[in-house]
Amino acid sequence: MYSSFFIRPFAALYRHRELLARTTRSELRQKYAGSLLGIFWLVALPVIFMSLYALIYLVIFRIQPVAMSRIDYVLYIFSGLIPFLGFMEALNMGSSSLSLNKAVLLNTVFPPELVPVRAVLAAQGSTAVGLSVIVILALALGKHSPVLILVPFVWLFLVFFVMGLVWVLSLASLVLRDIQQVLIFSSIVLLIISPIAYTVDMASGPMKIVVYANPLSYFLIALHDIVVFSRAPSLEISCAVVSLGLISLGGGYWVFQKAKQVFFDYA
Repeated sequence: MYSSFFIRPFAALYRHRELLARTTRSELRQKYAGSLLGIFWLVALPVIFMSLYALIYLVIFRIQPVAMSRIDYVLYIFSGLIPFLGFMEALNMGSSSLSLNKAVLLNTVFPPELVPVRAVLAAQGSTAVGLSVIVILALALGKHSPVLILVPFVWLFLVFFVMGLVWVLSLASLVLRDIQQVLIFSSIVLLIISPIAYTVDMASGPMKIVVYANPLSYFLIALHDIVVFSRAPSLEISCAVVSLGLISLGGGYWVFQKAKQVFFDYA
C-alpha cells in the first residue's frame, strides 16, 4: 500500500513521458514567443536577481557571517536565491495551470494531471541556468569537492516537492479564486523566513523555530552545505529533503486523483 503511494506518480509520469516532453517544449516556446531577447531571459533574469541581492546585502546592509569570506557569502546568497525563485515561479505557474487550461478538463485524450507538471517543468529553465552558473562559480573559486554532483539531486527533490503542491493548489484554484493572491503574500513571507541571506545560526529563539518549520529551508540548507561549505548535507537534512520531495509528490498525486472530478464539476 505504502509503496504504491510513492510509485503511482512516477508510473503516471513515465507512462506519459513522451506527451509530457512534447507539450513542455511547446509551452517553453510559447513562454518566450514574441520576446525580443527570447531564451536569453533564461540567463539574464537569474544573473540580474543574483546581482541585486548581493548588492543589497553586501554593499547596503554590509552583512557578512563570521565563518565566510565575502566571496563565499555571495555564493551563499546565490545558492539560496536561485532555487527559491525557481520554486516560487513553478508554484505560481503550476497553481494557475488548470484555471488557464480549462478546455483540457473536457479533453479525454490529454491527462489533466500533466497540466500542472508541465507548468512546473517549463518553469525550471531559469533554475537550471542559475544552478549551472553557481556550480561554475564554485569551481572557479577552487571548490572542487566531489559533493557538487549532489546539486542536481537536491534540485530534483525540490521539483518533486513543488509538483505535489501544485497538484493540490491547481485543483483548489478552480474553485477558490484567491489562491493566487495568497501565493503572492506567501512568497514575501517565505523570502523572509528562508535562510537565503542569513545562516540558521544567525537566527535566534523563535525565529530559528520558524526557519526549521519552513519546508523550503531544508533544500536551501542542503545546497548551501554542498556549494559553499563543500560538504555533504547532514543525515537529518538529507532525510528531510528526500522525505519532503517524495511525500509531497505522492500525497499531491493521491489528492488530485481522488478529488479531481469533484473540482472539475465546479470549474
